[in-house]
Amino acid sequence: MSRDLEIVLAYHEATKHAPARMAPGPGRIDWENEPAPFRRYRGAPLVELPRPEPRPGEGPAYDIALAEGNVPPRPLDSSSVSQLFFDSLAVTAWRRAGGAAWALRANPSSGNLHPTEGYLISGPVPDLFDRPTVAHYAPEEHALEVRGQFSQEAWLDISSGLPAGTVLVGFTSIPWRESWKYGERAFRYLQINLGHALAAISFASAALGWRATLLDGLGTGEVGLLLGVAAPGGPGSPGGPQAGEGSQENINEKVKDVRADDEAEIEIPDCIVAVHPQGRSISGFALSDRVLDEFRGLWWHGVPDRLSSRRVDWPLLEGVAEATTKPPTPFEAKSAPSVRPEPFWRGTSPDHDLPSPSLRELIRQRRSAIVMDPAFSMSRDDFYSALERMISAPGTFPHHLHPWMPQVHLAIFVHRVLGLDRGFYLLVRDPDDEDLLRKSMRGEFEWSRPEGAPQGFRRLARGEFRDLAAALSCRQKIASDGCFSLAMIARFRSCLEEHGPWFYNRLFWEGGIVGQALYLEAERRGLRGCGIGCYFDDPLTTGLGLSGTDWQSLYAFAVGREAPLRTIETLPGYPPSISSREKVKSP
Repeated sequence: MSRDLEIVLAYHEATKHAPARMAPGPGRIDWENEPAPFRRYRGAPLVELPRPEPRPGEGPAYDIALAEGNVPPRPLDSSSVSQLFFDSLAVTAWRRAGGAAWALRANPSSGNLHPTEGYLISGPVPDLFDRPTVAHYAPEEHALEVRGQFSQEAWLDISSGLPAGTVLVGFTSIPWRESWKYGERAFRYLQINLGHALAAISFASAALGWRATLLDGLGTGEVGLLLGVAAPGGPGSPGGPQAGEGSQENINEKVKDVRADDEAEIEIPDCIVAVHPQGRSISGFALSDRVLDEFRGLWWHGVPDRLSSRRVDWPLLEGVAEATTKPPTPFEAKSAPSVRPEPFWRGTSPDHDLPSPSLRELIRQRRSAIVMDPAFSMSRDDFYSALERMISAPGTFPHHLHPWMPQVHLAIFVHRVLGLDRGFYLLVRDPDDEDLLRKSMRGEFEWSRPEGAPQGFRRLARGEFRDLAAALSCRQKIASDGCFSLAMIARFRSCLEEHGPWFYNRLFWEGGIVGQALYLEAERRGLRGCGIGCYFDDPLTTGLGLSGTDWQSLYAFAVGREAPLRTIETLPGYPPSISSREKVKSP
């Protein structure tokens, strides 16, 4: 076993929640030191984007836009770039209660802390940039901060294997935003949040007739070089603990306060996606030595601001960030589909019999449920149709974003679905994994397919599981009061051994991508979703009969009808009526 794999496995084990103990965390929330939710690069030129005015029914219908080839590609200009970010990373609403207000965004995050930062890398864009530019997206202002500009020759080199009209969108994570509240377990949430952001950019692309493709051949250092941030373990980055140093007994002793200084909190480079017109393929992607040399000498504008007056370092988190640093690997190109995929629904009540809402409306109205209505039931047709969207198919959003086969499967507690027995079910998202799951899980499970159910949907056991669902999700009623809740389980150790320790992050990315798809499916049916990061890891997998580290639970989710919020006022994403005095950083 490599040292990095040992660190990743040790980190995952040490950050599990259990009924008798929670993962190492701060113990109490230091509200006075809460990190600011919006990062700015002070001194960088700010380019305001034309702000779209959302209108009812605007843009393509949800069910039409999510099949590639149905929406004509928009031309690349300042308006379409603005719309891309507006529908993926922008502020969608403000909520106000008790004299305080906080922002919601198109991309959800754990605790509304938003550690994910977005960047644009592009050639010249009409009415936006007259030369190739790297810019940081500032969601509070809906603007781009120019970080650096580079040569046309370098852009031609970068884009040589990309379709005409392509821009690159980069992502980074700020660990302190999550570890302030969640401690060592925060690294998991960084990756889940990144998965949600990736799916958000995919959905936003679909509404423009574009497509997002993960350029996963890039190494972490290359991503950091293109975005102007340091990779873990690089210059300015702290080193992590050695394998075995993060034992439960001495974790708290190793946590230390860092005195206030002039250093901004670290950003970890995550990945870059190519956003390009649909129907066109990426023939290849790699960075030449010439491009790398130019970016090493690039002049970066602006200094990142401090988010808190002080921070707390979490050694396991720092160690796993360095251990999951990805080396450059060959890029796996995916061809654009030559034909449109078959409709998802293969049951008795197709979605197209119902009016399909606007994709942009669903994106902008998406919220995380706070309290579920325990008396509401959804229909079986709606449930099955939502599950169909979780199964990858050529040319469908957002699951074609990543190059690997699905690794995440859904263990589902069905509480209130009319026409379907209450019980425990499994959605196998890759048919090749079904035999392996059958052999690994409890022998008494049924493995029957209910009538009219999607391929890969299996009933394991009938019965009432609401109390168990809540108990496994850290005793949170939102897991029991919805129509259904689920746990995302993934092939774990074998994936890391096959691909490398860096694939740990991507397993969580996939979970976040599935979660974002569930959010929009819930909104499509007049319901609400809620991601659940607090759950008891081993009791869940043990209940399934899964032992060891072959399979692990990575994320949980609930869907139902939200109970009315009587004390919270919701305002538009960019209202003139929110004063800076009212704004707070998280609810």
